[in-house]
Amino acid sequence: MRNKLSTFSEFANTLYPHEAEYLLSVQQFNKADNLKVVNLIIYNSKNPLNLQPYSTAIDKRTYSYIKKWIEDTLSKVDVDLFYNWLIEIEKQVMSDSILPEEEKVLLEKSTIIDSTHYYFIRFYQVLQHYRDYLMVRNRTRYYEEITSYLDKYNNQYVRSVGLNNELNAAAEKVVFQLTKTNDEFVLWENLFRDIYFDLSLDGYTRYRAVVRLTILYYYAREFDKLRTVYEHLDIQFKTNIFYSKRILANYYANRAMMHSKLNELDDAEKYGYLSIRQHNSDFLFYLVSLCGVLLKKSKNTEALHLMTNSISELKNTISFYYKIGFVSFYIKTLDASNLHEKAVSYATTFFEGYKSEIFKFRWHLFFSSFMQVLIRAEKYSKAISYTRRYKLVAKEKQSSDKGAYLPIIFWYTLLAEYMEGITSLEKFKASIISSGKELIKQKYQSRKVFELLDKMAFVLPNEIKEIKEVLCK
Repeated sequence: MRNKLSTFSEFANTLYPHEAEYLLSVQQFNKADNLKVVNLIIYNSKNPLNLQPYSTAIDKRTYSYIKKWIEDTLSKVDVDLFYNWLIEIEKQVMSDSILPEEEKVLLEKSTIIDSTHYYFIRFYQVLQHYRDYLMVRNRTRYYEEITSYLDKYNNQYVRSVGLNNELNAAAEKVVFQLTKTNDEFVLWENLFRDIYFDLSLDGYTRYRAVVRLTILYYYAREFDKLRTVYEHLDIQFKTNIFYSKRILANYYANRAMMHSKLNELDDAEKYGYLSIRQHNSDFLFYLVSLCGVLLKKSKNTEALHLMTNSISELKNTISFYYKIGFVSFYIKTLDASNLHEKAVSYATTFFEGYKSEIFKFRWHLFFSSFMQVLIRAEKYSKAISYTRRYKLVAKEKQSSDKGAYLPIIFWYTLLAEYMEGITSLEKFKASIISSGKELIKQKYQSRKVFELLDKMAFVLPNEIKEIKEVLCK
């Protein structure tokens, strides 16, 4: 019995809170024990650090039944599983190899899938192919049924495709931060919000809109606005509209980011751990975000343990965006764990091996970490050498008009030059105060400025204290 419960516990503890909430909303149990188990699943999914054991007094067959019921219930609404089935059906239609029993399932799906289904657009396109397949075979009855569906939802299909084209065009401007004016910001904000909050649209289009709205608010530092959207989205995730473990993990990672930016670190940590509960293609990205939160909470040992145990994932990823992000935070984690020389050695080796990729993808993130550990290791001349050789300060200033701008490399370079006797104390303080005054006018950037100054204070505590006092006036 112990082994059986151990197996069930391991399975139950992989469930997300929103999965558990959905299961509770659709259950129709008559047995009190069934409901008791589901309620405990909900509790454990929300309290992973205080897991309660499942009762051995309940018959083992009940646990077997509930496990199968959970798997069947979730698989029926899992949009990723649906998409895999749909692609396979399309392949069979296009290759003239669809079987009668598969046609029957496809026809049954057409009676229950409407324009709000997550993959409505793709389903509609498969039915278009299937209608052509039927037409050349003169199969009138099936042909009429499928045509009726296509005619019924044609307007919704055309609208959804058109909105996705708009999302594609808008995404380029938003992701590459080409939105320069407030009017443009409002234009894209209204587009994304209108699409997401339109409950008559398919889930795929709506979720694409909310992802782009997240990016827009992230760049504009409008995290309070993002919170209102996520509060609505949180309710949606307790239904079957957007359900898949992949999408839920993405949502948890985005929420962790939002709470981190709002300095709500307990919530950020909670959602960060939820985002890495399942391994997927974005695992490294989510892990880095979580470790960033752990460092903010001074949980350095915890962050180092997570990152060290994920080195194998780093070696296997082909994404240099993820790879550079991981290494940048790994360097910071080593530094926070007082492994300064190891951090410098690791960063130097990585830079020499992936120099061109670093400058192509995420040079500022990497050098923000690298400069920090060089200063911590008192390698001031080396920091100055990198800055001058690669013109890092000039490159950094090119982004001074962006909402996320912070003169990290500039200030670390000033610090290194002062420590090497190249810059006077007066010039050091005046330069930081001058550039800092503009940045502290915005709430989010103001907090980041003082966080950066705190990191620099371990070298010059009194001088940094004077700078902070001037900026606070």
